[in-house]
Amino acid sequence: MSLLANALRQTLPRVPDRLEQLSALIDPTWIAQALGTSGKASIRRRKLPAEHAVWLVIGLALFRDRPLWQVVQQLDLSLDGQALPAPSVSVQARQRLGEEPLAELFGLLTQAWSRPAVNVRQPLRVLAVDGVVWSAPDTPENRVELGSCSNQHGLSPWPQIRATCLMDTHSHEMLDAKLGAMDCGELSLAAQLRGEDHSVTLFDRAYFSAAFLLDWQAAGTQRHWLMRARDNLRHEIVQQLACGDALIRMPVSPQARKAHPHLPSHWQARLIEVSVGGRLRRFITSLLCPRTHPAQELAELYHQRWEIELGFREIKQTLQEGEPVLRSKQPALVRQELWGVLIAYTLLRRWMREMAVHVQVEPQRISFHTASYAIVNLLAVPSLDSAGTLPKQLAALLAQSRHFVLPPRRTGRSFPRVVKKRASKFPTKKCQSALN
Repeated sequence: MSLLANALRQTLPRVPDRLEQLSALIDPTWIAQALGTSGKASIRRRKLPAEHAVWLVIGLALFRDRPLWQVVQQLDLSLDGQALPAPSVSVQARQRLGEEPLAELFGLLTQAWSRPAVNVRQPLRVLAVDGVVWSAPDTPENRVELGSCSNQHGLSPWPQIRATCLMDTHSHEMLDAKLGAMDCGELSLAAQLRGEDHSVTLFDRAYFSAAFLLDWQAAGTQRHWLMRARDNLRHEIVQQLACGDALIRMPVSPQARKAHPHLPSHWQARLIEVSVGGRLRRFITSLLCPRTHPAQELAELYHQRWEIELGFREIKQTLQEGEPVLRSKQPALVRQELWGVLIAYTLLRRWMREMAVHVQVEPQRISFHTASYAIVNLLAVPSLDSAGTLPKQLAALLAQSRHFVLPPRRTGRSFPRVVKKRASKFPTKKCQSALN
C-alpha cells in the first residue's frame, strides 16, 4: 500500500490539465477504487499509467472514428507533458489494464447514478432485459474464444460477443450488463444481472423459465416481471379474475427440478388476454392483483420493452457511428473495449438526464444523436482557457438543453421487423452504370 501511495503522490501532481477536466464526468476516486479492487493500479511511473489507460478505453468509444494514438492526443493522456507516446505504448497499457477495472467501474457508475426518482403515478420502476451481439475482428484468438453464431449457410463471417443488459425504459440508462461468448446463452447471462427492488422487468418469450423467473422474483423486494405468453403454454386455471384474466398454475419440468432442486412441482402466475391493435395478445406476469394492475394497462406497459432496442440502436448507430465491427483483435481486449462502450453510453445518458430535468421533460425527449454529439464535441475541441473550462462548458450546455428536446412521440406508429444489413469482410461491388 505504501508503494501505491508513493506512486500516486508522484503521478497525481503531473496529471495533464485535460485529465483534470475529465473529472467533471467521472469522479477520479471511482477510477482509483476500480483499479484498486481489480489490482491493476500502476506502481511504476509509466508514460501511460493505469488511470490514463482507463480514459483511453473510454475515449475509444467516444471517438470511434479515430486511431488509438489520436485518442491519446485528444484527451492529452501523456504524463508530465511528455511527447506523445508511441502507439505500442498505448497497446501495452491496454493489455496491462485488462478488462476487470472497466467492468468494476461500470458497476460503480451504474449503482451511483441510476437511482430512481420517486414517481407517484408509477410506483414500480419499469425495466427491460434483452441481449445484443457485437462483431469482433476475425482473428484466430477471437474465433476460438468468442465463437460465432451459425445458420443453414454456416458460421458467421465474424467472431461475436454477446451482452445481456438491464435498462431503465424511462431514461434508457444501463443498470447492469453481463458479457459472454456466443456459447453462453442470454438466459445464463440474465441470471447474473443485478435486479432492482420495487420494479417490473419486461422480458421477451425467450426468457420464459420457471427457475429464472422465480429466482428473479425472489432476489429482492417486489421484483416483478411481465412477458408475452407462449402459444403452447401448459397451464390450468386456478381462479378466473375476469374475462381474459386468470390466475394459472403451471408444471415445472423434471429437467428443471433436477437442475434446480429448490423448485416446486408447480408455480403460479397471472395470464391475461387483451386485444392490441385488433389482434389478441396473451401476457403472463407476476403482478397478480387486477385492481392495482388492470390487464389493459399491463398490455400497454409491455410496449415499453421496445425501449431497450432503441437504446441498443443509440449505442450501435450513434455512439459507434454504425461501425459493425469492434476494434480489438484479442478476446480480453474485445471485452475491455465493450465495457468502455457501455461506460461511455452511461456517461452520455447521465448528462442527458440532467438536461431533461433542467427543461422538465422526459429523458426520452432529449435527442441522443444531437446531445451526444454536443457533449463529445466539448472533449474533441480542447479549450485554450484554464483547466476548469469543461465544467463551465457542461453548465452552458445544460442551459441550452431546450435546443435538444424532441417533439412528443406519435402514437399508433408501426415498426415492422426487417432484415438487417450484415457486415461483410469484402468491399461492396459497384454497379457498372455508376462507374460510367
